[in-house]
Amino acid sequence: MPACISSLHIYPVKSLAGIDVHQSVLTAEGLSHDRRWVITDEQGEFITQRSCARMATLVPVIDEHHLILQSPDRRHLFIALTLPEVAPSRVRIFGNECQGLDEGDEAARWLSAFLERPVRLKRVPRDNQRRVSPERLGEYVAHTGFADGYPLLVASTSSLAALNVRLVARSLPALPMSRFRPNIVIEGAAPFAEHGSTTLEGENLSLWLCKPCERCRITTINQCSGDIAVPGEPLKTLMTMDHVASGEAFFGENAIVMQGDGQQLHTGMPIRMG
Repeated sequence: MPACISSLHIYPVKSLAGIDVHQSVLTAEGLSHDRRWVITDEQGEFITQRSCARMATLVPVIDEHHLILQSPDRRHLFIALTLPEVAPSRVRIFGNECQGLDEGDEAARWLSAFLERPVRLKRVPRDNQRRVSPERLGEYVAHTGFADGYPLLVASTSSLAALNVRLVARSLPALPMSRFRPNIVIEGAAPFAEHGSTTLEGENLSLWLCKPCERCRITTINQCSGDIAVPGEPLKTLMTMDHVASGEAFFGENAIVMQGDGQQLHTGMPIRMG
């Protein structure tokens, strides 16, 4: 079977629940609306499920005019999609300094009450200057919003199936793809072929598959409930596999856009890896 896009996923607010979409416009900084907001402490330091697992239970929706966040008790926060007219302020992600636009006190109070800590909600500014790893890309300049480091994460259904075979063999539950929070999921490729490829291409589309994604404890968190049923898994199992390097936990491939800014991606879209 020829390879194609199996599913597409966006995560408007970093580390909150994702949205499954059938189509999405690709931008130079990733899929439209993906990781354009981040929750920070009052000093601008980013906050994720690594330290606050219940973030997974806040569900985003995007309509024509708003980002809407829904809590488990069905309370809602509405954020206008128009950029706030405020000066940029500090955001710090893994030691990387960048800028964000604060969404105001109402959003801060709503999120602070739910997360039980003082937080702010910030948006990627219009003139975003956050560069993707110069040490990895060399002279090529790419930018990303509030993703960990790269604008896209590509994963494969066959790679997940291979991992689940290992998990089940250890009497552990198989996992859904949502544990790995990818943007583009492909099917029809060999297990872990994404790690042996440098490009993912389609009609008027070219992505550079530039770095295997080393996984963290977020993969241990149930993305529906925020619970951790089996501490340390699937990280421990991934560390026994040698699709990238044994002794480390890798799943999925980080990517940047080489060609295709403005193109609409859709499920079922034929692709090839090279």
